Amino acid sequence: MLLRLDKGPLPMVFTAMEDIEALRILKDGGWIKASFSAPPGLPGTATVTELTPLGRFAMQFVQPDQEAP
Repeated sequence: MLLRLDKGPLPMVFTAMEDIEALRILKDGGWIKASFSAPPGLPGTATVTELTPLGRFAMQFVQPDQEAP
């Protein structure tokens, strides 16, 4: 997910529940800045506005997602 955010233009909007839950974890860790349109567990969207310096540092240790296009 971090690599996807780094490659794409920000802000980036996500609607898939699994992406939104992953983004909540990254936000809680301080790796990204994002806003969510609904509480956890409910359908909605997530908008990522920034990959933080901590998130960029963490990218050094993240393996590429094998399922990513």
